[in-house]
Amino acid sequence: MDFTKYTCPVCGETFQNGDDVVVCPECGAPHHRECYEKADHCFYLDKHAKDFSFESLHPSEGSGSTEQQGFEDFETIMCPVCFHKNPTGSKTCSRCGSDLSMEQQDPRPQPGQDRKGGQQQQFPGGIPFGFGTAGVPDFDPLAGLDSKEPLGDNVTAGEAAKFTGKNTPYFSLVFQRLNKHNNSKFSFVAFIFAGIYFLYRKMYGIGLAFALLLIASNVLSTFVMMTPEWSACIREITELAASGTAGSADLGALFGKMLFAYLPVILYAVRYILMIISGFTANRLYYKHTVKTINRIKEENAGATADELNKKLEESGGVNLPLALSFGITSLIIGYVCNFFLMTVV
Repeated sequence: MDFTKYTCPVCGETFQNGDDVVVCPECGAPHHRECYEKADHCFYLDKHAKDFSFESLHPSEGSGSTEQQGFEDFETIMCPVCFHKNPTGSKTCSRCGSDLSMEQQDPRPQPGQDRKGGQQQQFPGGIPFGFGTAGVPDFDPLAGLDSKEPLGDNVTAGEAAKFTGKNTPYFSLVFQRLNKHNNSKFSFVAFIFAGIYFLYRKMYGIGLAFALLLIASNVLSTFVMMTPEWSACIREITELAASGTAGSADLGALFGKMLFAYLPVILYAVRYILMIISGFTANRLYYKHTVKTINRIKEENAGATADELNKKLEESGGVNLPLALSFGITSLIIGYVCNFFLMTVV
């Protein structure tokens, strides 16, 4: 509130900008803090019982204040991000810089709601997963990158987004990091679903290799533990360890028996090593696969229009969910079968 048009009732001096002003909670009369504390009460204390208000002493200022309040409530644009009230016609918020062009279609949106009363889903500055603002798409597949920003050998962010198809904001940032800093990040999805993840991303060669190696390690370790030779080997090593009668001449044979006895453990270790390798290399391998495939498609369709090229990228890229599910279910079935046979042997 602007107090410079009023005077302090105690000292009679006009209020200046920057003065420390205290307003009476009963009647609304402004005082200099020093004057108020010296009197220890409002100057108009004797009038409080008569429904007195400070505005009654200044009716013209009071009505003007009411008009000003009406103007502020009904003819300003409220920023949906910081809720600051901006003058009508403002294109950006004077406090946070958010776009207000869409807000002017409806001068009184509810904070945090869209035109229909639902929760806003827009994002400030084109950044996904942020707080809502007007005029920004609710999903940015490029995660704030420019569509023409280079992400590799003659490949732009827009082309990569068309090719990846699913989870494009994540890959846009990963590809940018790989292109600029040659630095990738660990993929927990590729670690958990090693082999299947590559098949899902249409990297059939490496995906099939990982999937078959993982299945083979599981089956082979189960097969070894089911053989009578493995059980006999375990018993023999246990007996030798208990008796301590193994001579130096038997060390070679004992080493071979121990290697055979620990073969299932070694195969399980190989399986987890493959999973770790998959997690560390998945993003980098997919980046190289994306750049290589996009360049091949662009060479094969050199005379195609932009729409035709985008259609080719979408068809060649994306994911293959049916194949990934098939291998995933197959791997689960094989794992349950292996466990079933091991339980019957035990």
